[in-house]
Amino acid sequence: MITLDGPAGSGKSTAARLLAAQLGFQYLDTGGLYRAATLKAMEQGVRWDDKERLAELVRTSTFDVRGGDSSGSPAGILIDGRDVTDRIRTPELTANIHHLADAPLVRREMNAHQRALVAGRDVVAEGRDLGTVIFPAAEFKFYLDATHETRVRRRRLELQAAGIDRAEAELGEDVRRRDERDQMRAVAPLRCPDDAVRVDTTHRSIDQIVAFLVRTVRREI
Repeated sequence: MITLDGPAGSGKSTAARLLAAQLGFQYLDTGGLYRAATLKAMEQGVRWDDKERLAELVRTSTFDVRGGDSSGSPAGILIDGRDVTDRIRTPELTANIHHLADAPLVRREMNAHQRALVAGRDVVAEGRDLGTVIFPAAEFKFYLDATHETRVRRRRLELQAAGIDRAEAELGEDVRRRDERDQMRAVAPLRCPDDAVRVDTTHRSIDQIVAFLVRTVRREI
């Protein structure tokens, strides 16, 4: 079990996916599970302040992942057997994820799903509370970070690749607010696990980041 935690734009999603492919492990995007549940809540018109209903929605949903390993197939997120990978990266959905992520009842249900998904699998998982809360006994833990400016630039490029163009100043404020919510939430806040390897990705290419992770896992450094 390998965990990569860190804030948005730190490079952990791409690094985790490529690391999983190189090692032949399953890739698990835990944020994608929250995004899928958020999409389902939006489709069903569940009120954001109805935390019990949101938790019930998560509890009764089925989640799965596909690809993202040495098979070469792209990583995907499924909810109730439906592939929603291409529908969970919109700005509107991103702005609403916190309604689920900040709710203790929802997190309890999602934690159970995440642990069930890795049972019996070699997994590279990325998120914000994996090494501290969900998988504290993971064999390898990494915490990726970068400067605010670098993370905003990466996020903008990611959105542009998806056909979404947003002003850098506006996006920078979104990233700042998201950081604050993640770090200040009462349950499972974003923080570096005490036993994690910290990786500053500011001046590293994705190839350099992945090479470092692979060497660390293979105990070559």
